[in-house]
Amino acid sequence: MNKKIVATLSAFVLAVSLSSCSNDSEIKTAEDYKDTYPDVYATYKANEDMSETKFGGSVQVDYLEAHPNLRTYYDGYCFAKQYDRARGHVYALEDAINTKRPKPGASCLACKTIDFVKALEKDGIDVNSMDFDQFVKDHPKMQTISCADCHLDTPGKIQVTRDHFKKQIDQGNVNGNNTKADSLTCAQCHVEYYLDPETKEVGLPYKYGFETDDMLKYYDEIDFADWEHPQTGAKLLKAQHPEYETMMGSVHDSAGLSCIDCHMPVFENEKGEKFRSHHWTSPLKSKENIKNSCLSCHAGKSEDEMIAWVEEVQKGVYDRTNEVSDELKKFVDLLAKHVKAGDLSDKDKAELQKIHRHAQFKWDFVWVENGEGFHNSKKAHQNLDEAEELVKQGLEILKKYE
Repeated sequence: MNKKIVATLSAFVLAVSLSSCSNDSEIKTAEDYKDTYPDVYATYKANEDMSETKFGGSVQVDYLEAHPNLRTYYDGYCFAKQYDRARGHVYALEDAINTKRPKPGASCLACKTIDFVKALEKDGIDVNSMDFDQFVKDHPKMQTISCADCHLDTPGKIQVTRDHFKKQIDQGNVNGNNTKADSLTCAQCHVEYYLDPETKEVGLPYKYGFETDDMLKYYDEIDFADWEHPQTGAKLLKAQHPEYETMMGSVHDSAGLSCIDCHMPVFENEKGEKFRSHHWTSPLKSKENIKNSCLSCHAGKSEDEMIAWVEEVQKGVYDRTNEVSDELKKFVDLLAKHVKAGDLSDKDKAELQKIHRHAQFKWDFVWVENGEGFHNSKKAHQNLDEAEELVKQGLEILKKYE
């Protein structure tokens, strides 16, 4: 890590370490700021919007119905019970509580409410493994994602509030172009993560880097798996919204842009006062968003041209994701057939299960990423190509058993 990045991070870590949720007063809600910051509050309330873009949006979709291959991939895991598209930040807590998926511990709330962060600071690591439903019952006034998640009780000061991300900063694992507080505050939740099997503490697989191969190396090293697939016996990993890792190394990242440059553009009110939008969504949701974000750099293009270009990039990733999904499904089904028949050698079986683990993680990494391919289309295609190549290797091994 170069000296400039170290210095920047050191200053940021100091600011983070001096910040704490564990004070005598209650953390304020967005409602408490609506009169002081009316324009910001209005844009925050816009997060309740359920409108769609061509390849994304906030309207709930039953992914298991819309994409039936997922039933095979997630067989034996909680995501096979219910898997709906996320409705957005202001619904995050409500949706986490109401999902039919079993929850391993209260740490499932780590990024859904600042109240969990407060409880963790107050009572320590054991809060992570508390019964989820009991924690919810004990904290009936929890607030969903709001001002405090990024500012605590100091408006205008951007802060990382989640310990799992602070630890990665402290350990020097967060590096590269995007070490601005603007991005790190978003990154603390928009990341790939896992839960410690014993403590249920949230962990991030950053020891070796941000690429899927780096993460797989780490997960393999600690012998971690979210579950064992009941048909193939493979120890599998469930990828989770890796927006930060996907953006790393992208064109926008290399240009020095942070998350908020695109997702929180600056607007001007009727009085000529400038403020930053807190409607955390795709710029494609409105032409006004595009004008104040995309077109500030992509001069010469119209709003319609920007939409068409972004959707073309997203379509390429979307189509490729579906292509590789069908190939992966074929491989998993064939592997399951031979595992059931018991005709695989121990060596081939172990290799095929490893292929299943790695190929599915690479595919899932792209599937769950909320940029719909646009945050870093090059990385998305690379992961899909690598997943496909692994599947081909697996099918080649299986040929001798057909």
